[in-house]
Amino acid sequence: MAFNALTRSLRVGLAAAGLLGRNLIQVRRYRAVPLRCHGAYRLCGMQRMYLDQALALYAELHDGKPLDLPRRWLYRLAGDRLGVVALDIEGRVVGAAFYGFSPRDLAEGRVHSSFSGVHPAHRGRGLATELRRSAILHFRDHGVRGYSSRITADNIASLKPSLRLGFRIVERYRDTATGEQRFYLVCDFDDDYREAPAPAASLETGP
Repeated sequence: MAFNALTRSLRVGLAAAGLLGRNLIQVRRYRAVPLRCHGAYRLCGMQRMYLDQALALYAELHDGKPLDLPRRWLYRLAGDRLGVVALDIEGRVVGAAFYGFSPRDLAEGRVHSSFSGVHPAHRGRGLATELRRSAILHFRDHGVRGYSSRITADNIASLKPSLRLGFRIVERYRDTATGEQRFYLVCDFDDDYREAPAPAASLETGP
């Protein structure tokens, strides 16, 4: 039992070190996400002064479940280059988007979209679109071709909007931890991305 626990802890530690290492190396020469305005809102990189509010928003939109510790450290160290926040007129975080690079993303020239959300009181004002636009402009300016996402098959609320935006399902798999069927999707900025709603997209796996 003790050996298994030690092995598991070692695996977790190595995975966390890999996450931090590859992302910090990848963005070491990145500039911060530039400031943009959308009506009375401001959008910018997730600087440390905004991180706690962004993490609180993440937890609120995930039924109180916090972001895992390695990613909290990642965004503390490089949030201004890997995250975007939307601020209201009083400077409060009302929207946030988290990105990062997996080994597969680095090999394929993409960045992973792990979370994007807007506080319910500020939805319907285009902030979700502006969060995406800020990220696209930022990452494309640094040579990234597109982004990826993983969505559970029965999460229709996330899946359908993603398909309308131009995401393509390129892989179906079953999560070994939860047993859930999941989709791996990609969206290349210049070839796939759409801002306006399109006709119903297919759930068929792309080429």
